[in-house]
Amino acid sequence: MAHAATGSHAPGVLGRQDVKTRRSIRNTDFLLITLVASFLLVAATCVYLWCRLMVVHIGYEITKGTQVATRLEETNRRLRLEMTRLKSPERIERIASGELGLAYPSGEQIIRVR
Repeated sequence: MAHAATGSHAPGVLGRQDVKTRRSIRNTDFLLITLVASFLLVAATCVYLWCRLMVVHIGYEITKGTQVATRLEETNRRLRLEMTRLKSPERIERIASGELGLAYPSGEQIIRVR
């Protein structure tokens, strides 16, 4: 009776417990599900990493474009200053009289056309 009270040798003890059995090699459902889940996980990770790399790449492109725009604006500002200096009437008059030998016309050289 001592053995029946402890339940160590009682028949059907393992029948009442939740015991996992080994999977058969022939049962490919578990293997297929595991492979598909692994593939989906790897694919999702690759897509996520690709998206992050694209964000970083586009960030670099934006920075590069901003630097180019800043340089072009500075060049444009310098060219406008140079154009203003070159178009100044004092400079044009100095070149016309000094280098080209031009002078203002006298009264008899002016002909009025109506």
